[in-house]
Amino acid sequence: MKGKLHLPLLSFLSGVLYAHIPHSWPLLAVSLLWFLFFTRFRFLAFLMLLSFFLGVFTYSSSVSLVPLAERPFYGEILSAPAQNGNKTSFSFETSDTLKYEAIHFAEEAESSFLMDVDVEARCTLMAEFKEYPAATNPGQFDFSGYMDERGYKGQLLLEQSEDMECEGSSWKQVFHDYRNALVDRVMDKSHASLNPWIEALVFGNRQGLDERVTDFFREVGMTHILAISGLHVGLFAGMVYLLLYRTGFISLSQVKMIVFLTLPLFAFVAGGAPSVLRASLTAVIVLAFSAFKVRPSMTDVLAAVAIILLLLQPELIYHPGFQFSFAVTFSLLLSSNFFQEGIHPLALSLRVSFVAQLAILPLQLHYFHGFSPLSVFFNVIFVPYFTIVFIPFIFLVVLAVFFLPDFMFMAMSQFGASMHTAFIDIVVETGGMINVQWLTGAFPVEWFPPYYLCFFLMMIFLEKRNLHKGFLFGVALVCVLMVYSVLPYFSDRGTVTFLDVGQGDSAVIELPYRKGVIMIDAAGLPVFQEDPAKIADTVLLPFLRSKGIAGVDALFVTHNDTDHNGSVPRLVEEDAFDALFLSAYDDSDYETEATPLKKGDRYEIGGYVFDILGPENNREDKNDNSLIIITELGGEKWMFTGDISEEVEKEVVDEYGRMNVDYLKVSHHGSKTSTSEAFMDAFHPEVGVISAGRNNRYGHPHPTVVDRLNTYGTEIWRTDVHGAVSVYFSDKQVWSVEGFVTDR
Repeated sequence: MKGKLHLPLLSFLSGVLYAHIPHSWPLLAVSLLWFLFFTRFRFLAFLMLLSFFLGVFTYSSSVSLVPLAERPFYGEILSAPAQNGNKTSFSFETSDTLKYEAIHFAEEAESSFLMDVDVEARCTLMAEFKEYPAATNPGQFDFSGYMDERGYKGQLLLEQSEDMECEGSSWKQVFHDYRNALVDRVMDKSHASLNPWIEALVFGNRQGLDERVTDFFREVGMTHILAISGLHVGLFAGMVYLLLYRTGFISLSQVKMIVFLTLPLFAFVAGGAPSVLRASLTAVIVLAFSAFKVRPSMTDVLAAVAIILLLLQPELIYHPGFQFSFAVTFSLLLSSNFFQEGIHPLALSLRVSFVAQLAILPLQLHYFHGFSPLSVFFNVIFVPYFTIVFIPFIFLVVLAVFFLPDFMFMAMSQFGASMHTAFIDIVVETGGMINVQWLTGAFPVEWFPPYYLCFFLMMIFLEKRNLHKGFLFGVALVCVLMVYSVLPYFSDRGTVTFLDVGQGDSAVIELPYRKGVIMIDAAGLPVFQEDPAKIADTVLLPFLRSKGIAGVDALFVTHNDTDHNGSVPRLVEEDAFDALFLSAYDDSDYETEATPLKKGDRYEIGGYVFDILGPENNREDKNDNSLIIITELGGEKWMFTGDISEEVEKEVVDEYGRMNVDYLKVSHHGSKTSTSEAFMDAFHPEVGVISAGRNNRYGHPHPTVVDRLNTYGTEIWRTDVHGAVSVYFSDKQVWSVEGFVTDR
């Protein structure tokens, strides 16, 4: 069975995929047909079938556990406490094997009583159960799903030390204490600007890195550099080899034994991320076989490592780091003939980068919705620098903290920090100017098979030096991406999405055949909030990226209020729109050109017309100066009303009389000062969408307004109840209305 152990692993993954995707009977049929090809290997076929159903069971069992919400909680501490700002947390498993994250928010960082607990201590927690926030918009990061896939069923919030009683400890705590002492010693002595990089590349904690840098690395497909992986494990083993064997201290067999014994410790110090576990366990298995003069198939070793890790931690199957790490490593191993000896180092680096990037591209598009076509070339810059220069340097920094005098260590640390900061600043600044993004939107799992089939066949022919066929399948691979990217331009489906932005408004209109994309309002947080760009960065921009939209054609801001325009400055920074339209009586300055609109103006795009019904004159009130927009989508009339009051509604009724409005964006979040009886009697909307925050302090929507809408037979959709509300239409009809929360 040599060289075939990866087949049970693939069967296991097929089972997980089958259980994960609804209505996926074709995948079951394809998997069973695939198994038939291996019936002559009786044990292998049985193992593959068993692995498939083990994958189904793993996924099904992981989603069937129901969390407990009643205290007290009895259980065991699984991990050492970790700090992030004023938040301290640890993993906690209850007696019924449910895992939670116990959390304490201290007034000051490093002052939490949770830091005193020991790993594997038995505890009783008088904690408040809280669910993780779930995504309520397309493209938004689903923190609830993210933590659930890692086995966490919720948060346990602790307020004071009396809420926790623990007893017992474990020998594992000794290792955690030594690790914490090592981290503290290095952080205290090294240069401040170097500390975030040491934490990321030695101790596996990226939270301290500059967000500007991490965003750039993500955009150019270089996040693997920031994650401790096989590169770091190889450098660690190489440094041990150079320091101990090449200097003549010990023999080669002794070096192998030292590496064999210290790699698990290195993985522990490095934070135990999936990539470092994969690399360390692979190296340990290879060293163990070499001691018996056995050379196993590396694909078998890697498959065995994956199976071992998944049996120990089934939730790793959902971890992007696990998926990226094994996808890259398998692809490089299976493409070994493509990296023949005698090739120039630069050409070799390009080939390795090329194969690695293509191997993870569907995953990158699935999670991040886009990629940089220049990522291969950025790899050529970053990989040698981090491999040859920077990572060995910070390894030496960690060692030097024990051997060098303080003044020499500080000089070494400061010199390295200055050089690295200058390098990163130059690359990020210049790279940001030349970097281009190919946005595809959220690449669905169903499109993975055609992509990987083309990739597989391309590599087979390239290894056989059949460049013509290899090129053809490479073109086919690109065509898969291009076809998916251009689908919106051939689809007759348009969408109006009322995004859940809390107590605010933001709607995105995607016209059929992608003739245009229009955004009406871009809500932000209230002025007293610390992060004014939060809504833009967590809702608006991710939504656009998930749809493959680099920028909207037009942004209408109904009026000057942060719950309607608070995200505009951030969208200006991101160059996220082509044209900005404001109320004629809005005096806001967004540091970009804006076109004022008032009653009688219109905007036309792709054959669709947006007429402005108001304001007619300056009402000396921000809400009443709101743009009133009416358009026709799917053969139905739509009205967007901003925050106009009952008085302005009366003027609109007097001016336009009775006019059927099929879809109404209810004014002022459902405030009782709007949506009057006269307004409803004149326009009689079939569907009303209310954009309001959950449990908002204004009591929106007001019960009077809800009752009035119900009285007139208006179907009500609310972002505080349904999440983002999407209305699907074609040129001639509206198809359906769906809420993201209730229908996903």
